[in-house]
Amino acid sequence: MHSAQAQAQARDKLFKSWSGISEVAIIKEVATKGENIDLCLEYWAKKRKTTIAEYRHYFYDVVQAYVQRLLSERLVHKADTTLRNVDRDVKCFFFQYACECQDEDLSEYVLDHLRTKEPLLYEQEEPVLAYYWSLVQQLRECGSLLSKLKTQLPRVHIEALMTLPEEALQLLLVELFFANGNESLLSELNKEMVWQHLVDNQRLDELQRWCCCREGKETEDTLSPLEKGYAAWQVDSSMYDYALEQLQQPSETLRNYFARAGYFFPDESSDIPIQLRRLCTMECLGQHSELISRQPLAKYLLDRGHHSLLLMDCVPIASLEQLAGSEAHQEALLTLIIDLKTHSLAQHEGFELISKSVQSFLEKTHNETVGPFEEHPLLTFYDFLSLEPSVRSLESFLTSTSLSRVPYLKSLTARFDHGPTGSPSGLPTAHELFLKFKQVNLSVLAAAGHGELVTFSNPRLCQRFARKSQLNYTHYLKQHRSAYAVYYLITEQLQLYGQITKTQLFHACETTTQLALQHAGDEELVTHCVACCEMLGFDTQLLRSFLLLQRHLPKRQHSESYSDLLAKWDRDLVERLDANPQEFPLDLYQALMRLAMRNIPGSFPGALLKYYASRKDWWHLLLLFQYFDLPLTELKKLLPDFKSSPLGVHLLRALSYESPSDRQHKRSSNRPARRGGETQTNSSQDTMTNSSHSSIQEATSVQQQQLERNAGQTMCNLLTHCARQDLFAIILCSSNNLPDEEIISTTAKFLEMMQVSTPHCSSINLLRHCIREELPILAVLAATLSRRNLDWCWLVWLAVASGQWSTLLREASKTREDDRSEWVWSVIRGTVAGGHVNAFLHSFEIFKPDCKFTHLCRFLQLTSHQEDFSESTIMELRQFFCSWSQDAVTLPLCAPLPRKQMMQRSIGLLLVQLQSNFDCILQQQRFLDCICRSDVGDICDLLDFCLLHKVFGVAATWLRELAIDLEQLVRRDSPEYKRLVDSLIEAKEYDEALQLATLLQLPLSDSVYGKWLAELDAGVLRPHQEYEREIEQHALPPAILVNFLLHAATVLQADGVRRYELLLSALGVIKQHHLFPNESFDRDQIEYDMVVCYLNLPEDQLSTLAIYHSEYYEQIMLQERLVLYKSFSELKELAGIDDLSIAGKSRLTAEMERRLDSLLNTLLDKGDIVEALRLQELFEYRPNDLRFIVFAMALAEGMASIGNLSSKERQLLGEIEKSTFPKFNRITLNQNVMSRCGSDLSDSCSDSLALEFEEIPSKEKQQTLETLLGIGSKLKAGVELGRRIVLAYRAAMYLDKEYLDVLRTKDVNVLLKSAADEDCLQRLLVVSDIQISTRMTPKEIADILALELTTCIVRPRFYIFNANQQPRNALRNADLWGHSIDRDFHLFLELTPNTTMLGNCLLDYCEALKAYRRYQDGKVYEESDTFERLSGIITLYGLPIATPPGGLSGVPQVLSHKKQNQIYVELLIKAHLCFVHECSMEGIASVLQKAKQLNGQLAKAKSWSLIVRMLIGIARYREMFYCFDSLIENEQFESLLGQFDEDQKSGLRSAILSYLREYQPKNGKELLRLAALHFLMYKELAEMWTEEAQGVVIRIQALAEQFNKLKCSTEVQNLLQQAMENYTHATENYLLDNKLLLAQQSVSRAELIAVQLDLCNKALERRHNNNSPLLCVSVIGVRSREQFRELVNTQISVPQTLILSRAYGYDINWSEAILSQFVLQQNPLYLQEYLCHQRLSDDVIEQVVKGYLVHAQSNATTAKQEESLAHLVELIKSVTLKYKLASILGLKPILLSLINDSPVYYLRDTNFGRNEFHTAADT
Repeated sequence: MHSAQAQAQARDKLFKSWSGISEVAIIKEVATKGENIDLCLEYWAKKRKTTIAEYRHYFYDVVQAYVQRLLSERLVHKADTTLRNVDRDVKCFFFQYACECQDEDLSEYVLDHLRTKEPLLYEQEEPVLAYYWSLVQQLRECGSLLSKLKTQLPRVHIEALMTLPEEALQLLLVELFFANGNESLLSELNKEMVWQHLVDNQRLDELQRWCCCREGKETEDTLSPLEKGYAAWQVDSSMYDYALEQLQQPSETLRNYFARAGYFFPDESSDIPIQLRRLCTMECLGQHSELISRQPLAKYLLDRGHHSLLLMDCVPIASLEQLAGSEAHQEALLTLIIDLKTHSLAQHEGFELISKSVQSFLEKTHNETVGPFEEHPLLTFYDFLSLEPSVRSLESFLTSTSLSRVPYLKSLTARFDHGPTGSPSGLPTAHELFLKFKQVNLSVLAAAGHGELVTFSNPRLCQRFARKSQLNYTHYLKQHRSAYAVYYLITEQLQLYGQITKTQLFHACETTTQLALQHAGDEELVTHCVACCEMLGFDTQLLRSFLLLQRHLPKRQHSESYSDLLAKWDRDLVERLDANPQEFPLDLYQALMRLAMRNIPGSFPGALLKYYASRKDWWHLLLLFQYFDLPLTELKKLLPDFKSSPLGVHLLRALSYESPSDRQHKRSSNRPARRGGETQTNSSQDTMTNSSHSSIQEATSVQQQQLERNAGQTMCNLLTHCARQDLFAIILCSSNNLPDEEIISTTAKFLEMMQVSTPHCSSINLLRHCIREELPILAVLAATLSRRNLDWCWLVWLAVASGQWSTLLREASKTREDDRSEWVWSVIRGTVAGGHVNAFLHSFEIFKPDCKFTHLCRFLQLTSHQEDFSESTIMELRQFFCSWSQDAVTLPLCAPLPRKQMMQRSIGLLLVQLQSNFDCILQQQRFLDCICRSDVGDICDLLDFCLLHKVFGVAATWLRELAIDLEQLVRRDSPEYKRLVDSLIEAKEYDEALQLATLLQLPLSDSVYGKWLAELDAGVLRPHQEYEREIEQHALPPAILVNFLLHAATVLQADGVRRYELLLSALGVIKQHHLFPNESFDRDQIEYDMVVCYLNLPEDQLSTLAIYHSEYYEQIMLQERLVLYKSFSELKELAGIDDLSIAGKSRLTAEMERRLDSLLNTLLDKGDIVEALRLQELFEYRPNDLRFIVFAMALAEGMASIGNLSSKERQLLGEIEKSTFPKFNRITLNQNVMSRCGSDLSDSCSDSLALEFEEIPSKEKQQTLETLLGIGSKLKAGVELGRRIVLAYRAAMYLDKEYLDVLRTKDVNVLLKSAADEDCLQRLLVVSDIQISTRMTPKEIADILALELTTCIVRPRFYIFNANQQPRNALRNADLWGHSIDRDFHLFLELTPNTTMLGNCLLDYCEALKAYRRYQDGKVYEESDTFERLSGIITLYGLPIATPPGGLSGVPQVLSHKKQNQIYVELLIKAHLCFVHECSMEGIASVLQKAKQLNGQLAKAKSWSLIVRMLIGIARYREMFYCFDSLIENEQFESLLGQFDEDQKSGLRSAILSYLREYQPKNGKELLRLAALHFLMYKELAEMWTEEAQGVVIRIQALAEQFNKLKCSTEVQNLLQQAMENYTHATENYLLDNKLLLAQQSVSRAELIAVQLDLCNKALERRHNNNSPLLCVSVIGVRSREQFRELVNTQISVPQTLILSRAYGYDINWSEAILSQFVLQQNPLYLQEYLCHQRLSDDVIEQVVKGYLVHAQSNATTAKQEESLAHLVELIKSVTLKYKLASILGLKPILLSLINDSPVYYLRDTNFGRNEFHTAADT
């Protein structure tokens, strides 16, 4: 209980301490410390009248803002601690802050903190944080969702999302997905939550879509990502149950889908028809037979007579058996149905059982009136079936048994009667058909027509009943009238449009084709459709082919694509051929091939080809390739299907070397010539595709052209008849027995042998025939016979295979023998140029397999023929260059070439390959990329292939168009490059030209300038920044841009705004690149034209335009904060006024002058004095403000004086009033000179001595200053420039320095140091002038002033080793600039624009002071700029410079704890004053926080005076009650009672009293009394005495009071005595404080206590006398008027009554008191006491008498009471009243005495009696 009470007291104490602090400050404090957070929430929640849960959000908001500010100041550790104190997740908060932060460095800094703190954990959690951050971003974009989740998620951040329950998070993700449609959330969604969301929001369309996607009927390509999720998510039973409960009005479609899954909504759960209908609609009746079997379906069907449906499998037999027992009238039927369902008719036993069951049923249900039971047709039918049924037996049964009565069998009987050829009599007539299907009764029509013939030609009947229809050509086609259909189509088109276009004919043909395809089974209709298309001029070969295939092969399925159909037909043909190998389906395969070639160009049916390839049937393959002219690519695809792979390779190689003449021979039957009219159907109008309804895809002429391009790789006439001589005959003719020839040594001899007919050896003969017959194979045979002339065989093979033999002969006639290498290289080059790289490679593989040149050949072949640019291909080229580097590359018939020449020729081949053997630019680029990747540039410097690759990437198309010779590009300086660039420029392809020129390092200026001019001609003028970037990008001279801008300004002469902007940009370029002076343009003229253009612009456009500034302004003044550091002469030189030259000036109008004046004023306001001077010189116009500024500069610099002013200048200055001077002054800083000097010298000399040495500025300077002040006050523009001049001059005057020295000094610290060191006048004013004139920022001012204040605080804290230097008060803060920083601190605050910033700087010095202490102690400390400055101060003043001779010597002093605390306290006090000056609550809270920490340190160090100093200096007593705690706990309360100033004393006095009263510390009363005595607080002392007295009284009442009595004892007696003394002391103090009313109240209480003490004493005396009880009357416990009345009437005396009345303020009813005590109680002393203290009036006596009479009515009276009453009546002064009362009371003696007295004549006339009195009283 004690601990709970202590906690409650501590809580109340804490709440009281918070009463004067702002809410935000308290939140920051508890969050930073991590203490009392719950109490803070409770306190402010109660104060705001809200719940703690609601207030907690606001609390976290404040903490969040606080932590964000800490992070912005990079205080991450403090922010980390704060977040942990309030139980917030640091990682979440820091990560979100880093993501939201715009400062990238700060963001990375915060993330680094997370990484370094927990690297492994952060690496794992970073993706999770990023994911939740993305959710936060998406949520913030969905305002509607945020408002919906406001209760559940009042604040949206990462931590809130991560702490959500899993179910709530999943639901949030679902709602977010449907709100913004972000597909990345799909993978995170839970299907149950998605279903729940759709159901809750009644999204029936999405639920239907989900169910539809689950069926899988749609392909994935057509589904959206969400629908793909639907397809993957299986709907569970719980999801269906939830939907059944929640959906309000489900649609019919959704009900059907649910029924498919076996679920029905509650309103349909018992409705069997609806359930059956839905199951049948969804075609799932069989799937849910078990579900249906659980329903009462049997009862339902039986009741409605659907007996046949009872036979369904879904009706269980058990339910039928149950019905048979309950439905007695239907028992026979149910038994029959049960037997039918139980037994099978297919089995003999089952048939017999069913027959018996039917017989039993008929016996029970047969009606004898119809006929005998035995003749029932059903029994007869069963008898017939029990025998061996046949058609003949059936015929006899029909005629001889009762079956003839069955209506259904009558038609069958008629057929038997009439035979198979007889016409059936039961066929309906045409009249019946019309009546049944068209509701046309022809008989009625005939009757209504009055005998008219009912025909289709009857116009009246047709008009009434027929429907008009307009026939078109398709109707005639359906009637098999194709020729008329064509005629009708042409006639109709001519009537409607007047012409017939190919498009119209194409559409008609398309419609006809569709009609043919739709009625493919009607051969006659198809024939007419084909005829119609042919008559319209269209080829129907594809249509006929398709119909042919469709007729003989399986038809197309509904969902089957066209390509799949062709592939299927291909497989069917293979199966048909496999079944009957003897018959090849040539027509069908030819038709299939036509369709395949038109479907996808270059794609052919492959099943049949693979069939032959798998069986090694190369003969049929050759036949198919020959007949259908198939490309070799198809054969290449078949290579994997050959069981013997060499067979396929050999076949491919054999077909590859088909001779050119054979390639050109094509089968005419495969490509029949079209008619003249057909060739025009492939025009642009006829390349349109068929509609989506067409099943045949029409191809265009492009496909045919592609097939023709592939003709070079096809083999067309391999097996056809050829007129050439047989190969074997050639071999036989060439063979002989002649010996082999010697090696042919010369070219001439070789050519002679090849051309003459002289017999030679077999090998030579074969070579000769090889050339004649163009059969390269003969050269191979010749090489096999003799290897002596192998090289010549290679040459012949290569020349014949590449078709160069004739070229070879021509070149041989021009070539000498020693140049045979050139001759051979020409053959090689021609081979590559002609695209015969395949033959080129095989020549070396056949004749020179070991030649290293083969690598290059293979590289060329792979890149050209196979388009293989892989690493293996690159390896071939690398191997060639490797062999080249080893001089291992040789060629047949060629002498070894030098390495460089071989490389040059090889590169030439590569370039020939590049230029000749590639069809598209992409292949050329890949070829170059392949060469670059081979690193050929590392070993070859002849050509930079990488450069060529880049050139191709830029201008590949132009290389082809211009026919650039790539072989000429071997050299970088080739003119081909220059020609290419020039061509691009001529074609105005400037971007490509620039890129190419940049690559080739060619001049770019022409390209760029031409590009700009072309854009300008096209009306495109880009922003200036783009031109600048382009100049910088291409490193062009800026003069080009200037000339272009000037040209553009000339072109755009009419557009004033654009022209001004262009001229402005041109001047900007000149200024930026320092292009002045320049021979190509005149800057002054450009500037003049720009300003003139500006002055001529409309007024409304001027505000949006930028103005031109000088180079000095932009590059120097802007960097120097627009502070003027130049003299007037220097400014004139910068402006170049003396060198200005303008060719022709235009005259300014008044409007132009007004705008020029405004422009000059704008320049002056911005501080650009240089440009203003230039403009005034250009236009010879000077406004007044510029004139004033120039004149002020001249005055300040001494170039002019007041005495030498002209009359005009004097007139301008004549209106200056001194009242405008304070515009440049701070009144509080501008001290009187006399008082200022006295204060400066007060410490060392007298005032008179100070006046003797006073230096007053000269009168001339003062007059100049006044003039400058006047000029500055008249300025309307350029005020800052004028202020700079005036303040610099005033500072120079008071510093006794030259104006120009002060003006040119850029280091502010030098000027401030001069103001501090030199004894100048008006120091603070000088400092203010320096700050304002140099435009110091608030931060700089705060730093400088904080440094100076810290110096003044630190310097006196160190011991002075020289006794002569000892000041009078060593602990007093030093003065700053001649002012006390304690007394005049408000002046220094006026110097600071931002005192909060100054306070923060002083707090930084506090932290630096701690760091310096750690530095001295050798501990870890944190360095900063503030620490360095503080170290400098301590080093300067803390260590003595030198020890004088004979002086004290000692160790250099360091910073002790005491000095540190002293400095710390002073810094805190000054910082607090700074924060108070601007009411910075955050700063004040920081000071209080540091003060609280310091208080504990000072208490440990027992520095009581510093605690008092800190308390009084900060003067926030309530927030600093902890200082009182420390002082009182250590018995140092008297330290607070020292001598203080009056302003400090009042606040401290109130604080002491508040503290002692609120917190009531130990000995609090004594301390309070001590403080009150010290501060002469008499009223407070009196209140203390009064409180003590009241406490004593309460104690007495609690101790001894019993039933309004007081138990008397010595202790009570002493307490009463103490209380009376306390009230007495209180009275005395009230009187000292002149509080008379309070003193009177206190006296009354003291008298009351005295009465009680008297009663107690008397009670104690009575006890000693007669041992009576120790009780007395309690007068101190009166609580009501009744109690007071009781005491007065019965207990106390008259004096006591008077005292009691004064003490309690109750009035006394003396008549009741006298009646009670004197009359009734017979207390004779009471009347005497009353007569001694009060005057007894007649009214009182009368009231006593009346009271007595009332008392006598209910109580018995005594004679003594009447005597006492008679005694009272005797005291009445009024004779009449006395007689009256005596008469009433019957007091005869009094009556007789009255009658016997003198007034008897009056009394005799009166007659008072008892009865009358009572009557009167009663009334």
